[in-house]
Amino acid sequence: MPTGMLGGLDHLLRVAVVITVSLMAVYVARARTGREERLRRMAEIVRITQAAILREPPQYAAGVELAARYVSAYEEAGVGGDLYEVVADQDRLRIIVGDVCGKGLAAVRLASAVAGAFRQSAIVRPDLTQVARDLDDLVAREPTPARGATFVTAVLVELRGGEIRTVNCGHPAPILRHRSGELEELTVPAPDRPLGLGGPRAPGKVGRWDVGDRLLVLTDGLLEARDSERRFFPMPALRACLAEPSVDSCLDAVWDAVHRHVGGEPHDDIALLLAERRPVVQ
Repeated sequence: MPTGMLGGLDHLLRVAVVITVSLMAVYVARARTGREERLRRMAEIVRITQAAILREPPQYAAGVELAARYVSAYEEAGVGGDLYEVVADQDRLRIIVGDVCGKGLAAVRLASAVAGAFRQSAIVRPDLTQVARDLDDLVAREPTPARGATFVTAVLVELRGGEIRTVNCGHPAPILRHRSGELEELTVPAPDRPLGLGGPRAPGKVGRWDVGDRLLVLTDGLLEARDSERRFFPMPALRACLAEPSVDSCLDAVWDAVHRHVGGEPHDDIALLLAERRPVVQ
């Protein structure tokens, strides 16, 4: 074959390779842009869905200042069933923070049902354990999935003056920050089973807190947040976060610390509710 013809074919091959690579680059760029746009839409759906379920708590009730945050794991629209709710009476505040087993619309639906049932039961039931039993009955009526079981881990808290009463249903323990800066986990000797799994309920635990103390009620998304080396979120970091001037700035600091630790968005939903005991205004 003449040298000129070989040179022409080589040139055509080079041109074809350049065109092919260019087309592939355009395709990849469009696919990436499309995926990012889908994730943005999914994130907005998650935000709207959770906003419809999770009401903002009162800023102040029964001698307690409150703030809450919900951070969704947006990856693949993995909307979960973390929940919180606050019910205020004249001299008493009742709180639930929970986590539905599973993801997707079924988890969101059950989280909404649990929050609604808590609002009703927490008003009329004199004992926090009875509230937990009502929620047990609600969750137990949910259809059982083909694999696994339907349940909800949750912690129920009652704040009345200087008393903290907790009923822990298989959930991470609340963390009490004393004015001294000391952190205390409000653990129980044997955490009770999650909601919906049947059986009797153990009595709640009673503790004390002082004016200026802060109580953080959280879901396991915070405890299990990992960095690039698979290390869990360091709980001592909460000491500085919870020393911020206000409950809102405390939760902002917690989220900033998680974001820095993970190096981006969390891989699981995180629900946080922070309460501070305030002086009684006469």
